[in-house]
Amino acid sequence: MWRRYRPLRIISPIAFLLIWEAVVRLGEVNPLLVPAPASVLRTMFDMTIDGRLPWAIAVSLHRVLQGFIYGSVLGIGLGLLVGWFRPFEDAVDPLVGAIYPIPKSALFPLFILWFGLGETSKVITIMIGVVFLVLINTVTGVKAIDPVLLKAARDLGANRRQTFMKVVIPGALPNIFTGLRLGAGMALILVFITEIEATKAGLGFLLWESYQLLLVKQVFGCTIAFGILGILTTWILQWLEKVLCPWRRV
Repeated sequence: MWRRYRPLRIISPIAFLLIWEAVVRLGEVNPLLVPAPASVLRTMFDMTIDGRLPWAIAVSLHRVLQGFIYGSVLGIGLGLLVGWFRPFEDAVDPLVGAIYPIPKSALFPLFILWFGLGETSKVITIMIGVVFLVLINTVTGVKAIDPVLLKAARDLGANRRQTFMKVVIPGALPNIFTGLRLGAGMALILVFITEIEATKAGLGFLLWESYQLLLVKQVFGCTIAFGILGILTTWILQWLEKVLCPWRRV
């Protein structure tokens, strides 16, 4: 039944763009403030030909991937330990409760003071934003495992390590991927925040520079590029989840 609705994933964005184009062409909105999609796409094409957009995307992706990978590995590792071993939970939970609510953008100036204006401060900001989302979802996944499965593993002779590897990690995978998708979105948000200050390259910098110069079509083009990156990362993570969690329909 659900397959009949899959074409809506393509139809709905196309319909949105057509309505947007029609509204602008009919003069309902000021094209200087909200340009038509066709003109935005032409601008993106021109920015691609002259190399500005691909270079900006490449620079931002490099930062995003570093922060995302470091934050994901740390978040998954800590999350599994916190969710499975009570001493780790007692040690880490207060720190998570204290640090997680702090806006990660507010930590960026501190990281600049500590690590300078280079890549390190930006990558660490992204990493911190990712790690808590992945950690919390991983802990939730571990604690949500059916106790019957754990008891069955013990009754079949599995020791603690085998139970952890064969039951806990596979059981937590769906929640881990939820955290990864949230973390990927947070990484894109934070790369923009870190690139509007203390940098001269990246998609966030290009967007902010376009805004300051009132190049509205470029602003829309960069915003769409961020959206496309978000869609692609979501699709990749969903595909990985299907491969690694074949028992769960995504």
